[in-house]
Amino acid sequence: MLCFALPAGAASTVVLPTSSCSGSDTILRDGFEATPAIPHVPSNGSGGAYPGNVTRTIDVPGLGSRTYYLRLPPDYTPTRSWPLLLALRGQSLPTAAAAMQVRSDWSGIADHGGFIVAAAVGNSTQGGWGANGDAAELSAVVDDAFAHYNVEQSRIYLWGFSAGAHYAHALALDNTDLFAAYGVSAGALTQYACSDDSSFQPTCAALLAGAQPKIPVDIHLGNSDPLYTQYGAGNDPMRFESGGWVLGQNLFYTLFIGGHEYTAAQLGEIWNNICPFALQP
Repeated sequence: MLCFALPAGAASTVVLPTSSCSGSDTILRDGFEATPAIPHVPSNGSGGAYPGNVTRTIDVPGLGSRTYYLRLPPDYTPTRSWPLLLALRGQSLPTAAAAMQVRSDWSGIADHGGFIVAAAVGNSTQGGWGANGDAAELSAVVDDAFAHYNVEQSRIYLWGFSAGAHYAHALALDNTDLFAAYGVSAGALTQYACSDDSSFQPTCAALLAGAQPKIPVDIHLGNSDPLYTQYGAGNDPMRFESGGWVLGQNLFYTLFIGGHEYTAAQLGEIWNNICPFALQP
C-alpha cells in the first residue's frame, strides 16, 4: 500500500566517510582509499529555481494539482548531485503551514550540511498521514525533485514528526530500496506501521525481520511523551534489535528530557546519525 513505484532489485547499505556529511562533493573510487566507493547515482535534473525556499506545483494522478515545499542550500548547483531529505510534518491543520514549518526547521541544518529538503502537504482532512493518495503524492514529490534538481539518488533520507513519524516508519520499512536512512521524532512503530498483536497485520516482528537491507534509523523520544509513558514507544529499540538492527551501528536511540516535541538541536543530531549512509543499488 505504501510502496513507491520502483524498479525491482536488491540494495545494500554503504557507510560513507565523515566528509560526506559536511556538504562537500566527495566521491571516492575503488583503489584510492580503503573505504568502499561511494555510490553515485545523479538524477541530473536541472530545471528548477534555486537557492533558498522554493514552492513547486505538481500533478498527481487521481489527486490533481498539489503543492510541496523545497529548500535548496545556498551553494546548490546542478553541476553536482545533492542528498535529499523528505520531511513529514506532524498532525496539524492547516497542513500547508505545517509543511512549510518543518521545511523552515530543517533549513539551517540543510544549508550547513549541503542537502535538499522537500516537505509535502498530504491529503488527510484531519491533518494526519495515511490518507488515500498520500503515498502517490510523496512518490510524485520525489519524482519531481529528481526531474528538476540534481539529486543524489543513493542518498534519499526520510524524517517525520508525530503522525509523520508513525507514517515514516511504515514508509521507510516498505521502501528500503529507496531510502538510505531515516529518523523519527515522537513516533512509534505500533501507531501505524505494525502491531505486536498477531491478529493485526503486519506484525512488527514480521515487518522488521523482512526488511532488507536493515535501513539505518534514528529514534528521538521524550521521556514525558505519552507515546513513551503510555503507548510503548520506548520498546521500539528492542523491536528493531530483535529484527536484526545493532544499536550504535544502524540503530540510534535518544531518550531526552521532554515531551511530544523536537528541537533544532535534535534535528542536527538526527542528521549526523543518518547522513553517513547511502544505498548501493
